Parts: sequence; C-alpha cells; structure tokens
Amino acid sequence: MKFSAAWLALPALALALAACGGGEYQPPVNVAPVAKVGPAQTLDAGSKVTLDGVGTDANSDLLNYVWTLTKPAGSNATLLNPKVTNPVFIVDVAGSYTATLVVDDGKLYSAPQTINLTVVVPTASFTKLWDGDQCSTRRRVVLIDQRLVYTESHSNSCSDSDNYGLYDSTLAVRLCTAGGVSGALSCTNNTALELMKTILANPAKADLGLGGAHTVQQTYAVGF
Repeated sequence: MKFSAAWLALPALALALAACGGGEYQPPVNVAPVAKVGPAQTLDAGSKVTLDGVGTDANSDLLNYVWTLTKPAGSNATLLNPKVTNPVFIVDVAGSYTATLVVDDGKLYSAPQTINLTVVVPTASFTKLWDGDQCSTRRRVVLIDQRLVYTESHSNSCSDSDNYGLYDSTLAVRLCTAGGVSGALSCTNNTALELMKTILANPAKADLGLGGAHTVQQTYAVGF
C-alpha cells in the first residue's frame, strides 16, 4: 500500500497545532477583583467626609461597590450612598470610625479594605462662644473623655452672670444648660443630667468630681 507525502505529514501537523494552542478553546479563569481605599484621616467632629475607594479587575468585569460604616456609640452618621466609589457622610461625634469597602464582579468578592477615621472635638470653636461678649470676665472650656465639652462663664456686671453648658462634640449638640437669668438646670437626657449635677457640685476640683473613670482636660481658660 502506498501513502502520499500529504498523508504522512498529517500526524506532524496535528502535533504542531496542539503545541500552538490550536485545540479546544478555554475561557479565561475569573479572578476576584481588588479593592483599594484612601489613607487614614483625623478630622474635626461635624466635618463632611468623602471616602476614596476604587476597584480593579483583571478580567475587566463591571464591578459593584458596597461600603459599610462602623461608628461610635451615639453617632447618627449614615453613608449617603454606600454603593458608589466616593460616598459622603458627616462625622457627627468624636471617636473612631471605620469605613470598609468590598467590590464584586457578580461572582467573586474582593478582600475587604478599611479606612480608619479619628474624629476629635473642635475645641477652638467653643472659645468663640464669647466673641464680642462684654459680660464674661471668667470663662473656660473643659474636654471630658475626649468627647464631651463643659463650658463655664462668669461675670460681675451682667444679670445673667453665670452660665454653664455641656455639649456632645460640637456646638450643634447641647446636652445641658444652667445659669443665666433663671439659673435653672435643663438637660436632654438623664445621663447628661447626672453628669452635669456632679460637675456643678465640684467646679473647683481638677477632675470636676468625675473621678478616675473619666479623663478631664481644660483646654481654654480666662480668669481662672
């Protein structure tokens, strides 16, 4: 039996095609996307925050974004839109916040990435309470537990000579007031009321009578 040269060359051609990937098509393997976020930040309470996140995918798939937020007790902070790359929210009270980003391609999820936010009391804003005040001759600002702010003001010349206040992180959240013309003590909740009663009973003490369970730091004083 005789074989032509073409037939004899077929096995070699098949081997060559296999070596060049000419066999059955294999789709690319799907890999998990990667999330990246911005650096840690330190901010004043009351600040507006825009988070910085991005997702990349080796397969060039469309990605979904989901942010979550861990916040201090008592905070009402809420992400305006947690499913975009740069959501916005307000850090309303002092403390530690953690924003976490996960991206997915509809099948696989990235490893979570976090941004840590340290939020502090803008104590300088409290000294402005007395801007233009012609009555106050003695005044001070005291930071309690790096979050609450106690203010005290006295005058010998005005009818509302003594004024006291207790705030949560910002001037926008006043928990207690006392003094003034009426001299009455008014608070928004019982916890703040008991705290303020202790402070008013111990104004001359360095710890305001709060004891070792609290940290007390005077940040501004005139006439004391």
